[in-house]
Amino acid sequence: MGTIYSISRIGTFGGCRLRYKYQYVDHLKADKETIEAFMGSRAHEALAELYGFVKNGIVKPRDWLLARYDDLWDKNLTPAVKVVRSDYTEDDYRRKGRKCLDDYYGEYAPFDQAKVVATEKEISFKLKDGQDEISFRGIIDRLDWDDKEKIYEIHDYKTSGSLPTQEDADGNDQLGLYHLAVRSLWPDADRVKLIWHYLLFNKRIESSRTPEKLAELEKAMILKVKEIEACTDYPSTKSALCDWCGFQDICPEWKHPEAMKKLPENEYLKDEGVVLVARYAELEEKKKELKNEIEGLEAEEAKVEEAAFAFARKNGVRVIDGPGFQLTVSEKEETCAPMKKEDEAKWTALRDLLIREGKYTEVSTVNNYMLNSRLPGWGKTFYDKIKAFLITRITKSVYLKKK
Repeated sequence: MGTIYSISRIGTFGGCRLRYKYQYVDHLKADKETIEAFMGSRAHEALAELYGFVKNGIVKPRDWLLARYDDLWDKNLTPAVKVVRSDYTEDDYRRKGRKCLDDYYGEYAPFDQAKVVATEKEISFKLKDGQDEISFRGIIDRLDWDDKEKIYEIHDYKTSGSLPTQEDADGNDQLGLYHLAVRSLWPDADRVKLIWHYLLFNKRIESSRTPEKLAELEKAMILKVKEIEACTDYPSTKSALCDWCGFQDICPEWKHPEAMKKLPENEYLKDEGVVLVARYAELEEKKKELKNEIEGLEAEEAKVEEAAFAFARKNGVRVIDGPGFQLTVSEKEETCAPMKKEDEAKWTALRDLLIREGKYTEVSTVNNYMLNSRLPGWGKTFYDKIKAFLITRITKSVYLKKK
């Protein structure tokens, strides 16, 4: 296992194997960055710089943090940054990011809750289980040392629009892995506080991991890596996350629709694929129209059938003559085994009786075909036992034939 893994790499495999192949096997570069990711990166950078000053005993004012965020936004914004949701603009996201930082500053200034050890700290570590070993890496947004509680704190900033539950946090793999990394760097780090800052909600969620949970996590990650390295098939998985994927232009799920977005209308309507879809949709619509027409004809035909049965009963005939055709009608009353959906109580009672009498294995289940095939051999005495559970059903049939 010579490959170096990350939590995002493993998460990509779990979300869409084809995206994993594009990114980590074929080493392709995504053609776009979403505005959500862009906003998150700028907020992370601004906070990293803020805490870089705090580490050296300098507390920058709130206006500095917001101005630095704006500066980072302007310097990094390119046409490759895409706004997925049409009801929002770049400025909406920019303001949202500023509000996150403004709220955060008001919550934690003067930032003296703990000692800053590092910001944006790159970490490399090993996961081991018996003979298995994998290399892992990641970036800790901020690592603190609380000298009052004598505990390390791993901080992670999130600009996600969803707020996880405490159960979600307690099961989160990323910061659990970072706990293992910190422990490998500082062997005294048995107690580590895991802290997520959900900036859009100005909310902090905390968790921790026991040694037992860390051991379980280590084994689970190694099993996931084994699954990845044994993989030879990379199917696409279509989901809501596709809108935030940078490989839509080459993905078979999205390649043609994305290409069509770029065509002027006159070229779009001439595209072979567009023509095929239009024709198929036209045929489907005609099928629906015909289906509705057929349903109407069948309803009318059913009425004629009922009238034919009434005519046959009234005149004592089975064959009704007409121009070029004749109708043969048949009505018979028979005693039947009930269907479960028809009378579940009788069906269950009959099944239980067959079981008690040792007959159930002969019919496999309770239905009329099975029962009729066995009744002649069972005799009248047994028939008398089960007849209370049988039902009466009238079977009708109509047959049209040419004269």
